[in-house]
Amino acid sequence: MQRAIARSIRTAGLFVMLIIIFSFSLLPQSNALTSDVSGDNQMAAYIGTGGLLLPDSFSGSTQTRSQVSSCLGCTWKYTIYCMQDSDSPCRHAVVSCPAGSLLYRVSFGLTPSTVSEIGSVCWGSSQPLTRELAEANVADYVIRYVPALVPGFDPPDGTLTSIPAIFWTGQPTILSPPSFTLSGRNVTITARPTWRWVWGDGSAVWKSVPGAPYPSRQITHQFRESGDYQTQVTTVWTATYTVSGVGTFDVSGEVIRQTQMLQVPVKSARTVLVSH
Repeated sequence: MQRAIARSIRTAGLFVMLIIIFSFSLLPQSNALTSDVSGDNQMAAYIGTGGLLLPDSFSGSTQTRSQVSSCLGCTWKYTIYCMQDSDSPCRHAVVSCPAGSLLYRVSFGLTPSTVSEIGSVCWGSSQPLTRELAEANVADYVIRYVPALVPGFDPPDGTLTSIPAIFWTGQPTILSPPSFTLSGRNVTITARPTWRWVWGDGSAVWKSVPGAPYPSRQITHQFRESGDYQTQVTTVWTATYTVSGVGTFDVSGEVIRQTQMLQVPVKSARTVLVSH
């Protein structure tokens, strides 16, 4: 094996490329499988689960990309794309992609025993992105920037049973925090809230607008009986994120939930007869 490698280096002038490949294969990788660089395609550089996010360089179909990203429990594998029976140690993987990246075969399966090749990608030295990894970072990042829930109502001293009160949340309808870098890729986030109002009189409603003080009437509610009502508002934030060179994805489930209470005094409206 050593004589074959030495002969390949001398005849093809691939010493530098060989050093690059071997150095890359020895990078610290928690999911890496170690093996010799050879033409038998057994060098599995990365293997894992968690919904693989394939880059734009993926040679397969859009449908396949979607299937791979949506299957969080499925197994995927990146294998150095060596030519079968090649005398040049993985030269094909180096020269087939832009500088700084290598060509990998991509394999995918519902279970480890059903993994099969689905295409190829050009990828750098960072760990491939998965939805689990990306969404954990997105959720942590959004929490740092999400604005406080500061609800209010008009009239500020309370209302009458005959007059709807006006409510608001004090939050925006969209949140776009600064972008950040993950696995060498730029990630941008767009988070959107919806609000659930539980009025305290047995009724509740979802709203997609934040409301505003008078004279706005985006959010109103009329209490039919007098009393002090414990009104609760909950903000549920969901988000999408875009990974440069990979695509745009929805975060699974809600990102963050906020809740605040308001005590709303309601008095009876009396009818007064006036004689003329």
